[in-house]
Amino acid sequence: MTKKEQKDYFKADGVFAASNSSDGFKSYYGEIFDGKKLQRLYIIKGGPGTGKSSFMKDAAKCAEGRGYSVEYYYCSSDPDSLDGIVIDGRVAIIDGTAPHTCDTIIAGARDEIINLGEFWDGARLAERYSEILALSEKKSAAYRKGYRYLTACGELSEINTSLFYPALKEKKMLSSVARIVSAFPSGEVGGQRTALVDSIGMRGRVRFDTYEKCATKIYSVIDWYSTAHLFLRAVAVCAERRNIPITVSYDPINAERPDAVFLRNSGVAFVSVPPSEAEDAVGTRVNMKRFIDKDAADRVKKEYKYNTRLYEALLSSACEAFEEAGEYHFALERIYSSCMDFAAKERYTASFCEMLLGILENKK
Repeated sequence: MTKKEQKDYFKADGVFAASNSSDGFKSYYGEIFDGKKLQRLYIIKGGPGTGKSSFMKDAAKCAEGRGYSVEYYYCSSDPDSLDGIVIDGRVAIIDGTAPHTCDTIIAGARDEIINLGEFWDGARLAERYSEILALSEKKSAAYRKGYRYLTACGELSEINTSLFYPALKEKKMLSSVARIVSAFPSGEVGGQRTALVDSIGMRGRVRFDTYEKCATKIYSVIDWYSTAHLFLRAVAVCAERRNIPITVSYDPINAERPDAVFLRNSGVAFVSVPPSEAEDAVGTRVNMKRFIDKDAADRVKKEYKYNTRLYEALLSSACEAFEEAGEYHFALERIYSSCMDFAAKERYTASFCEMLLGILENKK
């Protein structure tokens, strides 16, 4: 993958459970991996390169081989790795190490720790203590720098939205949302789930097209003037009022802003599309310029365009900082991997998968 491709590329058939945002690391673990809805929750502990992600992938493959459904939640910092999986809606296996540290609540009866540290050679790791410490400190410093850039991006986003909010024809927008959403069946029981499709991390900006792939109908909301999130928030509110169950994705930088909404009972997706991709937008296009007073917009366009260029420069710097953190992270992975007894870990994985199938086949 080239450096340019690292800045912005798509993955398919997955979502994120967390994001690197303007407010720091933002996790949705508590909602997505809600223990009250699960029969079992397995929390994996272990350092980088100890095989946490491969453990989850092996468990997922085993379950899918028996016909069970698996939801994949990828790591927002490294989308080639997993943060967690949910099998058959009943069993979750998650990465419980920093920054999304979690521990057992109903220990043993529902929640269990899987300690992959049992398979490393502590003496060999101790010999490389100084190297591990130095890499860890450099990684943390790179993350801190990246978050500072994202904080600046978040502030600029707020400024840009404030420039155009006075020009927004809000009643017209809300009327349009109500008309569109009313065309789809209401539900008996609503409710919102969160599943992110966009992230910024060690491999630059990564976007999933999962919502589009799952949709029977798509509304592409062209995000002129940083206003698409207002339309999408109105969609979510309108859907909830009609008891339509929805899944919502949030912008990775401004974590309170929806960037996609999926109506689960009708398979309809509303997704934010940047103006640069408007020509390639699929489905029904919603042009946010329809809801902006042109004369009022003309008065602030110059400032908006300047801020947008500054935003892109800051975002590029954030991506570079996280990519730098990735260099240190992958170096740490190589150290830990070299000190692992993976043969013993694979034997444990096989026995775990056998136990997992027993739990899944017991519907109680």
